[in-house]
Amino acid sequence: MTLRLPIAATLLALATAPVFAQSVTLAEDTVPDLKNSGTALWSHTFIEALKADGWETEVFPYNTIGGEDERLDQIRSGILDVSMSDYRVAVEFNPEMRVPQLPYQFKNEAHYARFMENSGFLADVNKTLVPEGFQVLSAIPLGPFGGLFNNKHAVKTAADMSDLRMRAMDTMQMDLFASLGASGVVVPWTEVPNAIQTGIADGYINPVGVPVTFGQADLFDYFTDFKAAPGVRLSIASITWLDGLSDKEKDQVKAAAKAADTAVKAWLPDVDERQKADAVAAGITVYEPTAEELATFAAAAAPLSEKVDGVAPDRQKAILDDIKSYAE
Repeated sequence: MTLRLPIAATLLALATAPVFAQSVTLAEDTVPDLKNSGTALWSHTFIEALKADGWETEVFPYNTIGGEDERLDQIRSGILDVSMSDYRVAVEFNPEMRVPQLPYQFKNEAHYARFMENSGFLADVNKTLVPEGFQVLSAIPLGPFGGLFNNKHAVKTAADMSDLRMRAMDTMQMDLFASLGASGVVVPWTEVPNAIQTGIADGYINPVGVPVTFGQADLFDYFTDFKAAPGVRLSIASITWLDGLSDKEKDQVKAAAKAADTAVKAWLPDVDERQKADAVAAGITVYEPTAEELATFAAAAAPLSEKVDGVAPDRQKAILDDIKSYAE
């Protein structure tokens, strides 16, 4: 004979059964300096928003579960849920991501934010990334537009770069340095201090706050704020993780990413002058080029916008036209 619990008892058992919260794992890409790092601020805000919705969270500090390639593999295989990652991880699978990184396409940080938030560009990119096992949650400014650090001499115009060998993070930066008359060498981020100290490279491009944040200020003597392009990293999420979420949980993830984007956007306007002062205090000479001097960099880099490898000319033109439409 089958024994059955009374209906009331059954309902009580269901009501008191443990409810398991959804969980998220996230790998950091920087030291947890919310004052100086856009990605640190983004990931902190994202995680806190999910915590407020009752999620269980686990954050892996910078470099504790592997470098860029290892984290990407973990994301694609579903071992890791969210990673703060290098911009190139998306470029590898969709060359169109190169186009918004072309030099001198954006007037300022606000122009870049408007394009990324409202144009649908990332949504189109994400459609192509589904088979690759991940999605881009956000393209996150590290800080103000990147400038040029070096340890040899002051740089005021493109002509001053002819004797510099610069650390490049990818082939796109190699092309930029070549257009500016310098040479380049691709060096992974973790190997940058050794490359600068041993003369393998003389400098790099980064937002002004990066050397201070990462303890690298003693490697450089000069910074030129040449405003070439936004310094950006990505928050990427595993398709395996996303597909396992309910519609409500997906909405919570989107809301958390939006809150993080908003926090970084509010942080950016006040950080430039403060970080330049920090760089000066650390012994780095900061130079602000005149409009005429900036024009030498823009003119030298202009040919890079004529053709982007892997992107059809009409598609490239459409993206660049779209970027221009968000200028104001």
